Amino acid sequence: MHGPGHSPLSRIVLDHRKMSSEYVPVFLPHRESEVKETLKHFYPIIRGEKGLTKTVIYDGPTGTGKTAVAKRILLSLSEHASLGKFPPLTTSYVNAYELRSKFSVFRKIGEDVGLRFPRKGFSTHEVIAYTFQTLSRSGSNLVLVVDEADMLVRQKEGEEVLYVLTRVGELLSDVNVGIGLIVIFRDFQVSTESISNVGVRSSLSSTVIRFNPYSSKQLADILWYRVEKEGAMRPGAVGSEVIEMIANTFGYDHQRGGWGDARMALKTLYYAALRAENLGRGVVLPEDVREVLNQGILPTPFDEEEIEKLQLHEKILLLAITNILLMERDKAYVSIGDVEFEYEDLCNNYGIKPLKHTSIWERVQVLKNKGLIDTRVSSMDGKGRTTQIALPQVPEVEYLGINRVPLDVLKKVLQESIEEELRSAH
Repeated sequence: MHGPGHSPLSRIVLDHRKMSSEYVPVFLPHRESEVKETLKHFYPIIRGEKGLTKTVIYDGPTGTGKTAVAKRILLSLSEHASLGKFPPLTTSYVNAYELRSKFSVFRKIGEDVGLRFPRKGFSTHEVIAYTFQTLSRSGSNLVLVVDEADMLVRQKEGEEVLYVLTRVGELLSDVNVGIGLIVIFRDFQVSTESISNVGVRSSLSSTVIRFNPYSSKQLADILWYRVEKEGAMRPGAVGSEVIEMIANTFGYDHQRGGWGDARMALKTLYYAALRAENLGRGVVLPEDVREVLNQGILPTPFDEEEIEKLQLHEKILLLAITNILLMERDKAYVSIGDVEFEYEDLCNNYGIKPLKHTSIWERVQVLKNKGLIDTRVSSMDGKGRTTQIALPQVPEVEYLGINRVPLDVLKKVLQESIEEELRSAH
């Protein structure tokens, strides 16, 4: 058996980075109209007009290209601005799932502007003021992407972040900056119902670009483009039968439904190619795809990229839930009390201080809001109510969700991620 790279003939994946869902290709098949519509809306900002904010909402399910389009726009604008093709322009990308406080969001924007703020010593207001005063003095406009906005608006400070971004000119009288703002939602309508500030809600209702799920044909085009045009895989290593098989599995159809998720399609092809390489083959076969689909390597909300975005104690909590479900396979839900005991044991094993009950509950809500766990409240013989936790849509508690990822796969991913984070902290 040859491992990847051991034999030139068995090497299929030429560029692992280009098969990642985080990678932003030069061209985005079937999303050029969304790019053009956004740039058209931002035209005054790109041409250097000051004192206005142009907001575009991206709305659509996971895997429909929202983040890729936004990042492609940022990259293109940054490249053109550096060549002097239009007035000074700064770009910034903020992931509201990773940066969960008002201070951390604006510090990231400040860093993208070129400033450096220590963790302590500056108030949020000072960070905001210095950031936009710096932009104003340099004559630069700002194009900003706020990703995972569903998470942002669920938090107390989330509305305040959006309020500031849409009203910089009103809040800071000495600042004269044009702002192009892309706000990315998975479910715009549901998320904005929770926004209490009428002004924020109205500022988000201007231009909404809907990203519909990809059809099988569109997914096939995306896979071929990544393999052939981007050169992610060796020519001839993947045939049309495999590409169409994956595209049909994940493509959306009006009659039968489906995911329409390019991320899942790309990851399935990637894992199938790795399997073929590990078996010493230089060609991906349908059996590799079937193995990926049926053995729980299928991309899900629980894949490594999503796990990496969790904070350390959230990973440990998710591992605690996973461990208990593995031990008690006849249960679909586990009590928060049991989870806390397991969580504390894991913290002791890892040599870190466990969080208090209230902080644990807050982390449980984060995992719930992210869709990583389900919670239900059940009555306990009239003695009050207790919260029970389960991994979403777990049939017979053996699998995580509809994507058939076994608990032991999640456990392995979590353990590796926690250990890596602890190593890098020392």
